[in-house]
Amino acid sequence: MKNNILISFILVCTNLFGSVEDHLLLIQSSIDTGEYLIAEVNCETAISEYDANAALYFVRAQVAVKLDKLDDANKYFIKAIELDDKNENYRLEQEALSELRNALTSAKKTLDSGDYNRAVLEYTELTEKYPEHAIIFYNLGQVHKLNEDYDSAYDNFYEAAKLNIYKEDYNRAINEIAQRVAKIGNTEYRRKEYEAAIKYFNKAVHFSPNFTSAYFKLAHSYYKVKDYDNARIILEKNLSIDPNQAQSEKLLGDIYKKVGNNEEAVNRYNKATVINKNYYQAFYSMGALYLTMDELTQARESLNKSLLIEPGYTKAYATLGTVEQNFGNFDNAIQNYIKALDLDSRLYDVYFRLSRVYNIKAEHENAKISAKESLKIKHNYAPAFFELGLAEMNLCNIVAAKDAFEKAKRDRNFRQSSDSYLKNIDYYTKDCN
Repeated sequence: MKNNILISFILVCTNLFGSVEDHLLLIQSSIDTGEYLIAEVNCETAISEYDANAALYFVRAQVAVKLDKLDDANKYFIKAIELDDKNENYRLEQEALSELRNALTSAKKTLDSGDYNRAVLEYTELTEKYPEHAIIFYNLGQVHKLNEDYDSAYDNFYEAAKLNIYKEDYNRAINEIAQRVAKIGNTEYRRKEYEAAIKYFNKAVHFSPNFTSAYFKLAHSYYKVKDYDNARIILEKNLSIDPNQAQSEKLLGDIYKKVGNNEEAVNRYNKATVINKNYYQAFYSMGALYLTMDELTQARESLNKSLLIEPGYTKAYATLGTVEQNFGNFDNAIQNYIKALDLDSRLYDVYFRLSRVYNIKAEHENAKISAKESLKIKHNYAPAFFELGLAEMNLCNIVAAKDAFEKAKRDRNFRQSSDSYLKNIDYYTKDCN
């Protein structure tokens, strides 16, 4: 639409100013304001009417140079010379352009030969000789990119984009090296080298200030090293670029949960689920938080929403089991724990919780089985030893009970309770004879 308006404007101007001189004035006005695309269209319009005018071809060549269309520029300079072969200025401009093109060809040959250091030197010399030509900075940036010197590549691509705002290749080149740097950051992140990842993600968003996925990874890296302040700042910046980022809202919720601001954490989880109604992880996080806040009804509701979206979400079943256990709905708790274990049989902590519920229900044989399953996975897990001790004691297996309590009390969290049962085990088992 903008291009159509532009062309209509130019056509009106052409009708108003019909002579070659008027065209040249209009073109020069666009050049003076840096509107080279408008100048290019004006040139084409003028040449279509006065295709034998050397001055129009000459100015058309100058515009082409500004737009880094050097082959086109050379063609227009030659046409201008053909139409006015006595104009020395035309020849000098064409010779200067030929010198630049030859220098670029020579530098390209050096690069193609694999001599990157020499190519950097040649292109750098050209930037000093022709500082107004964006294409030279772009080519130098490409050499630095091949050398994986992304800082220098960015500096030169940025300069090229500043000199010629109309060439999309230059901005694409900047975005490409931002993506390359972010890829290195991803590799460091997967290695759990979070400080290194932070360095690369910071560089990526410096290169490309609207690179939202890099901002998120940067924030997540800060989160991993427990730098919650910087993680929050980065996420807020990211959301200012694009407010519809459910992942960023969810991570903000995780951060606020970590720092103890549960109200704002719930708010952020809610925002994440509004943006993405199928974001089952956000519903789960909200449910788990409600559980810690002892708001069991809200916890159940959020966890059920998570499971409605993703019926195979193990963590949600395990946490929902705890919610039901806290409600006193022990059969429902057992049902959810078993579903979690059906999906992942390595959940030693869920086996422990299942054992506890069975002990509460006085189903001690099942409690014993569940505790032993937990200990098969994590051999020194004190909570499971404690529940095993209770089960064995109630099954009148006194020696086994004592052994389990002795192992449980190695953990200071279970020491006092285990000692109490050990000291009073005769009382608890008085009906066993």
